[in-house]
Amino acid sequence: MMDVGLKAWAELVQRIYPELPILRDRSLWLAGQFDLPSVFIETDLVSDKAHTPRADRIIEDVGLVFHYDIDRSVVEEDGEPIPLDLSPFFLYLRQRRFCVASQRFGIMMVVEAPRTRPMNDRMEVTFRYSYLLHVPKLLLNSNGSPVAKINDFFIEPS
Repeated sequence: MMDVGLKAWAELVQRIYPELPILRDRSLWLAGQFDLPSVFIETDLVSDKAHTPRADRIIEDVGLVFHYDIDRSVVEEDGEPIPLDLSPFFLYLRQRRFCVASQRFGIMMVVEAPRTRPMNDRMEVTFRYSYLLHVPKLLLNSNGSPVAKINDFFIEPS
């Protein structure tokens, strides 16, 4: 369940750019075996701390690499890159005040300010975000017996 952040970002990108293919496999991305335009998503765990007994606070870095399409009308070998308009992505983050909810995975991601790195054929967007991840309640002890519930409370009068 640790790839919840990666799947939530894929859901978010799919919501903003429904026709854009999403890559999550690093080996295919490094080999260049993908269609243009597309986006590569990678997350990296920064910290995982207990927030409450029933929730952990996860802090991760995410990298989104938006690969541009190539203009094939030009006779040259490579063609000229056609930049992808990223303003809907940044507008969506600003409208949500950098607190984005994943409808599918039930997490609220608090996003820090993004850093962009424009390149000739792609745009790299990186930022840090955090979310709370539900920890299921322990119902069995280590020996397999059920956890005893406290049903009666005895209070001594003072």
